[in-house]
Amino acid sequence: MKKVSLVLIATGILWAENFTQIKNEITNSLSYKLAQKKVQIYKKKLKAVKAKNYGSLDFEYNAVHFFNQPEMKLTSPQPVAVAPDGIHLIYQDVKATLPMADKNHFIGEIKYSYPLFTGFGISNLIKKSELELIKQKLELKNVKRELILNAAKLYSSIYALKCNINALKFAKNALNTAREKADALYKEGLINKSSVDEINAKYYEVIADIKNLKSQKESLLNMLSYLLNKKIGKIDGIIVKKINFFPDFQKRPDVKAIKETLKISDVDIKLAKSKLYPQIGFVAGLKREADNLILTKNDYQNIDKSYLGIGIKYNIYNGGATKNEIEMAKIAKASALIYYKNYLNKVKTDYQNDLANYKALFFRLKAAKEEVKARESYYEYIKAKFNEGLADSSDLNDAIAKLAAAKAKRDAIKAQIFFLGVKLRYDGGENE
Repeated sequence: MKKVSLVLIATGILWAENFTQIKNEITNSLSYKLAQKKVQIYKKKLKAVKAKNYGSLDFEYNAVHFFNQPEMKLTSPQPVAVAPDGIHLIYQDVKATLPMADKNHFIGEIKYSYPLFTGFGISNLIKKSELELIKQKLELKNVKRELILNAAKLYSSIYALKCNINALKFAKNALNTAREKADALYKEGLINKSSVDEINAKYYEVIADIKNLKSQKESLLNMLSYLLNKKIGKIDGIIVKKINFFPDFQKRPDVKAIKETLKISDVDIKLAKSKLYPQIGFVAGLKREADNLILTKNDYQNIDKSYLGIGIKYNIYNGGATKNEIEMAKIAKASALIYYKNYLNKVKTDYQNDLANYKALFFRLKAAKEEVKARESYYEYIKAKFNEGLADSSDLNDAIAKLAAAKAKRDAIKAQIFFLGVKLRYDGGENE
């Protein structure tokens, strides 16, 4: 019957049965949550760029107090007398000062501006933001993929250590039995004291090895807990079976993300070219200038200064900056294409190497299983000989150690097969 996994809510410890449960917990990782926040940022960025299509409505209010009253000074010649010739007039400059505004001046304005034409700049900015959002979502999926692979690596390593510990526990029990038999043989005078001491030394050496491996296992469990952002108490076993793979690298989220980069570089070229077009904008404003706060009194000029306007801006010469920006964008696209091809080649090469290793591991596993059978048979043979006093303690120690090593080797190969099986699936385009 399949065990039921337990989650101890009070202590926050997850007693994980199998890798499926570990994989389902991967979205609890802080690294994954951080990548989620980046997606949210790009969603907001897209909304901010789209807002440029609606123009801008602004309100402005200014209150100004002049230390001196604004004035306009006029100087004009005025006839003051008739010249002695009786024909011409004599002029004199007359100066006059006219007030132009009160000392307190208030301006209120509501202005709406809208870009009528930007050389397709806004539409391309929106397109770029949409592609960046798609890319970020794909990178989120790739973060999940990488976290699962890291978890699989830790899981397989923990499993290998657990099996190694179990193999050493078998060796400890076997040595403990041998110690008891050695004591009996020593009392009967069939073996010398050095044989007993040799078995005792090996027994305590195995105990020390078990403690060391348990420490390593605990460290890896802590790393797995850190990865999942949840305490992991233990792991269960693994299933080892040969799988046929049918990779589709174009389904990998990291490959898809790089392809989106190619699309973004296309848009960057269009954005650079948008500077070749004139920029046309429309503006309309409701504006009032007055001498009081509520903008209803002005003794010097018209209160209502509302307006409509259209502006055109076109660059005639900028030293070739626009041309170079276009060329730079084209080079960036070519560079992105080279990177994509190189990345895809590396993905395929790594996959083929892992697949070759995966296939070879099954032959190694078969050999390791046969080695375990041989070591078990040899151990039983030496143990029987030792019990009869016909084998040396060093032979028994050697048989026990080699049997434990053979079991550890077999299970380590199983762990490698498990990890490569997961890696080949996710590196081959599988997302679930």
